[in-house]
Amino acid sequence: MKTVLFEIPTMTRMHKQQEVSDSLKKLGITHVITERGRAEVTCPDTLLKVEIIRAIEDAGHVVRY
Repeated sequence: MKTVLFEIPTMTRMHKQQEVSDSLKKLGITHVITERGRAEVTCPDTLLKVEIIRAIEDAGHVVRY
């Protein structure tokens, strides 16, 4: 398992945080901690960072990495 931190400046409200969490759960990620503008994701080592970024962007957010 690995933990990856993301800056998501467009994720400013609780419902936006829920959108990101829901999108990441579709990848099988079960441990997501979100706060305004940031997400901490714990996932299997085999999951690529680009896949996580794509899921966040698919939820309509910008990711800084």
